[in-house]
Amino acid sequence: MVNMSSLVAFALAFMLLTLPCQGQKKYEREYRIKPGAVPPKSARFINDVFKKATIHWYGEESLTGTTIEAKLKTGGKRYSVEFDSSGTIQDVEIQRSYSQIPAQTRKVLTAQLSQKFDTFTVVKTQLQWTASQADLKTAILTDNLPASVQIRYELILKAQKNRSASYYEVLCEQTGAIVSIHQLVQRNVNNLIY
Repeated sequence: MVNMSSLVAFALAFMLLTLPCQGQKKYEREYRIKPGAVPPKSARFINDVFKKATIHWYGEESLTGTTIEAKLKTGGKRYSVEFDSSGTIQDVEIQRSYSQIPAQTRKVLTAQLSQKFDTFTVVKTQLQWTASQADLKTAILTDNLPASVQIRYELILKAQKNRSASYYEVLCEQTGAIVSIHQLVQRNVNNLIY
């Protein structure tokens, strides 16, 4: 006999995965976790790179799985380092202001967003680095990016579309080309701002 909640979850996941990229909703639940619950591989990376920072650890559940995130502030920068559940690094995000994105990138991105939304306000901007663990460690410690580091921007928008206002997560390339747009649902606002 099939469990009804499993059937509903499967149907919801199937519907969301078959929608076009621009219409997807992003469901996630973020919660605080204790340092002892963090995969040792993740803890070692953070402790090697950020020696004197106070680390806040979070778990995040979504339709695609569970991830672990270290959030911290050091050297005047706010970092968010995401790992998969086994402790393998996925990306490093550094909080920025929208005005710190290169002017040409902002121009391209703003033009695209203006076509997709009636109005929008950028609530949060993050520079996102994706690469191997060794290259990300080098990038953080030296602030000199190895050529293998992929640079993207992640924005949180408060936007209005067809008279309906909501929050959206937008991922774009260094050129400003949009990779994905997800409407945010059930996101913890306190963690969003940090």
